[in-house]
Amino acid sequence: MAIHIYEDNALTLPLSEGDLANPDDDTYNGTDGETKDKELFLANEQTTLAAVLASGETSLELSEPRFSDGEIIIVDDEQMRILSGGGTTVLAVERGYGGTAPASHDADTVIFSGYDYTGLVVESVDIAGGDESDWYALALTQADLNTAVEGAPLNLGDKAHDVTFSFWRRCTVPPGTPVQNKTDIKLRLTGTENPIL
Repeated sequence: MAIHIYEDNALTLPLSEGDLANPDDDTYNGTDGETKDKELFLANEQTTLAAVLASGETSLELSEPRFSDGEIIIVDDEQMRILSGGGTTVLAVERGYGGTAPASHDADTVIFSGYDYTGLVVESVDIAGGDESDWYALALTQADLNTAVEGAPLNLGDKAHDVTFSFWRRCTVPPGTPVQNKTDIKLRLTGTENPIL
């Protein structure tokens, strides 16, 4: 999926999606049964234009390498299909894809991966050792963590390509456990990816 969970609102710290290279980790005092809350963010893959893009150009420069060949991207109201250069900062694109009108776009304009999502659900999954996923509660707001069921999935609903969601997770380490540096809990995101038409 072209959607990711991030640790920060600026969307610069993505959580890894399976390899734990950047886990949602933290250290907990198990003796005291420590609890920590964290706000997390959900957004489509995105970056910005590194330079102005004229309406007739078929090559664009990204601020960071993103996207894959064949993927649809959205800049302002224009859709483009990536012909080549995926994973680099220079893309060859088909302009005006999906019946949209080719237009000029300013440098620093945000480019989004061209998918909307329906039925998004996030849940904690323990991928190593004993199952401690029930130490985690998920909720849409920090206040809702007080009534969230630990270990239960959170229904996030539908998300448009250019919308960033936030949600909260709470980890509660049971009293009397050793100091914990939790790195084995993965947040699994499921839903239906819908190309924008």
